[in-house]
Amino acid sequence: MRLITRADFDGIVCGVLLTAQEHIDRFLFIEPKAMQDHEVEVDSKDIVANLPYHPDVYLWFDHHITNRVSGSFRGKFFLAPSAARVVFDYYPQGSLARYETLVQEADRIDSGDLERADIFEPQGCVLLAFTIDPNSQADEPYWIKLIYLLREQPFALVMEDAEVKDRCEQVLEDFKVYHALLLNNTRQDGNVAITDFRGINFPGKVNRFLVYSLFPETNISVKIFRDYHQDGRIGISVGKNIFNKTSNINVGELLSHYGGGGHQGAGSCRVPVEDAEEVLNKIIKTLKI
Repeated sequence: MRLITRADFDGIVCGVLLTAQEHIDRFLFIEPKAMQDHEVEVDSKDIVANLPYHPDVYLWFDHHITNRVSGSFRGKFFLAPSAARVVFDYYPQGSLARYETLVQEADRIDSGDLERADIFEPQGCVLLAFTIDPNSQADEPYWIKLIYLLREQPFALVMEDAEVKDRCEQVLEDFKVYHALLLNNTRQDGNVAITDFRGINFPGKVNRFLVYSLFPETNISVKIFRDYHQDGRIGISVGKNIFNKTSNINVGELLSHYGGGGHQGAGSCRVPVEDAEEVLNKIIKTLKI
């Protein structure tokens, strides 16, 4: 059986739960757009989690509002804080009890239910989550390693693993550079913080929540960046400020009009380079109060 999921903390925790319950021996980590565009062959030996639905899958689990489907399917969908929570609730009560704390952390991280200390001085699961970057495909062996470490080891021992420690230390160093990059490439337009990274090639890990603390008067942020997965496309991500919760925009629904999707509070889309400015201006106009 193969698990197809996304390389973020939620996807990794889905991997922990599903390998504990199903006979999974292969993994494929992709972005939602690849599933939406049918770039991946999927069959009845696949389990898909934290990604859009595919009709040929054996099991499907998700929680993104824009991925809701009508009709019956094997698996589970509901608007949970994380896809890991959906998986956790699918299996018999108590069967995954030893991972309850891990799922709670996935809920907190994926929904952005964080404190300022989590952003400026990340520790534990939050720090570990920052080591997972879906744009770094070369990290796939590390992602798979994390699935098995978190499945088999107490969390304290996971954090003592030599590779995990090195990556956590590197993340903290990367954040110092990212802090400056964010300040130098972000402008405020009313209630919207706009970060343009199209000309930036930063190989380090990023802190997607930092912008909310640096621009506290904004209630929503937009980031523009090169699509690392396909040439000729630009990525646009939108997120509500987790500390200034005054925006009423349904982000996922908005971005679904541009081939993307997500949650009510965060989402992304990929658009051709030649369409990027037009789409970006339309999105920003909608977000502005």
